[in-house]
Amino acid sequence: KGYPKDKTVYEDFADESFYLFLEKHSFFLDVPHYHDSIEILYVIKGSTTVHINGTSHSLSEGEMFICNSQLVHFYENYEDDKLALIAVLSAKYLRTFREVYKHANFPTVLKNVQANTEIYKILDKWYHLKRRNVLIDCSFANLLLDKIVELYGVIPPSEEDENNVLAIKFINYVNENFNKNITLDSTAKHFGYSKEYFSKKFKQVVDKNFLTFVNSIRVQKAIEMLDNPNNKLSFLDI
Repeated sequence: KGYPKDKTVYEDFADESFYLFLEKHSFFLDVPHYHDSIEILYVIKGSTTVHINGTSHSLSEGEMFICNSQLVHFYENYEDDKLALIAVLSAKYLRTFREVYKHANFPTVLKNVQANTEIYKILDKWYHLKRRNVLIDCSFANLLLDKIVELYGVIPPSEEDENNVLAIKFINYVNENFNKNITLDSTAKHFGYSKEYFSKKFKQVVDKNFLTFVNSIRVQKAIEMLDNPNNKLSFLDI
């Protein structure tokens, strides 16, 4: 709600420590967005189309979609009679998975309805818990991710995945320091690169040059703060 339709939105709130979104919804976010968290969608009723990094996938009842970290994605809401269970898990819930599988990713589209039913049982039980805390949520997250790996395996890291990891580091650094006097030179030194190499690598993995990306984040943050009258823009260097 309130997202600009012509912008790609970084959902920084979804990357907060132990952030967890676990809800059943009939409306799916139709604005391109990304986050470091992983997003899981199980179609309970109806169908939808998900767009991720320039590709489209149709999903029907009993099918699932997993968005790995930092991938731009959005959904189409062309069908009114639909319902899905959506889970967004921050990086804290992925700690055990990352320790074992490093930079491996989950498959994106899960079409095996019978296998998906087993995954959904865990999601649905988690969703219906009357009392939850971080320990319980971590236990269910591990059960869920273990079941996905058991049924579908993982996608081993590739050169593209390594670039995605770099992109995550670069993007997170800018999002954490956009209100400071960060420059191409200072950021390159932070990551241990020469200015020339960092400039080329940033453009390769983020698909924007450094200055353009920094300014776009600053503008995005300014718009978000303008929408919130309780915040002040004085600290923003735009």
